[in-house]
Amino acid sequence: MKILVLSNLISYTYNFRKEIIEALVSKGHEVVVVCDVDDVSKRDELERICRLIDVPFHGKGTNPKEELKLIRVYSSIMKSEKPDIMFSFTIKMNLYGGLVAKKRHVPYVPMITGLGELEREGKLKKILMFLHKRVMPNAKCVVFQNDDNREYFTRNNIGFKRSVVVPGSGINLEKFKYQPYPKDERTVFAFLGRFIEAKGVSEFLKCAEDMASNDIGFIAAGTMDDKYKELVERLVGEGKLRYDGELADTRGFLKESSCLVLPTYHPEGLSNVILEACATGRPVICTPRTGCKEIVEGGVNGFYCKAKDVGNLESILRRFMSLSNEERERMGESGRRIVEGRFDRKIVVDEYLSLLG
Repeated sequence: MKILVLSNLISYTYNFRKEIIEALVSKGHEVVVVCDVDDVSKRDELERICRLIDVPFHGKGTNPKEELKLIRVYSSIMKSEKPDIMFSFTIKMNLYGGLVAKKRHVPYVPMITGLGELEREGKLKKILMFLHKRVMPNAKCVVFQNDDNREYFTRNNIGFKRSVVVPGSGINLEKFKYQPYPKDERTVFAFLGRFIEAKGVSEFLKCAEDMASNDIGFIAAGTMDDKYKELVERLVGEGKLRYDGELADTRGFLKESSCLVLPTYHPEGLSNVILEACATGRPVICTPRTGCKEIVEGGVNGFYCKAKDVGNLESILRRFMSLSNEERERMGESGRRIVEGRFDRKIVVDEYLSLLG
């Protein structure tokens, strides 16, 4: 069987979809991955497994001409490759790829990795709602990362023939091994993710500004938005924050942290960084919203904080600091057990293999 995989960036594809691709190839299927080759080192590694087609991609692009051009590129690829089925990940691939697959009578399986702009009122939401209602009813199966997103589709009359809920992208437990909890007396709070407002980065940086001391450290990593550049540079200069930039491998960063802090109100599918932190054995402080609450149990492997509330977040950080090292370690161990039991990436791989039947 020939399988076409539509994804956004090769770095994303390698980090979160490689095991699915490897499993498909091991079963004798031919896999062609279409994505933006933004990382040459990842290209070489993926090309050992499958064939790649490089298609430049702009996630935030809204220029109609450019978006139609992308759809035409997908149509041309599908016409020449003649796949037996298409798997897609992230919203543009799901919608544009779905439109093309529907036209060319190719079975397709989109994964909903979060609601994104569907949760925000405005013209873009209306367009996306229209496209979802055109694309999803004809999919062979719609793969959701949480029950709340599936219920949103049902509530808003976005139809689908069949659906499954998988544990997000899952976590590679062989790559993200448990790391002993730090014995240092200094507490290090870590933020890992894109520097966008909806991820709660403003609240995290304010806590760093207010609370950083010899006993409390703040470290951050992720793609920087220009909006935060000046503030981050100032906090780094004042010794209140360490910024590590965008990381190809997050394991060392998480290992030295005491706790991951993600005060997000972004419409997550299932948070990969929380999965990584829990697999590493680190407690998590996050909001109890979709994409986080499925992994973090308040008082068990972390604490919940309120969204958009710096005062509440600071009080939760201080609550965490009041815990003994043994209590923190037990939280981290609980997080590891949770991901081992429910979020192993092998579960996601097996589900995709079953969809070929």
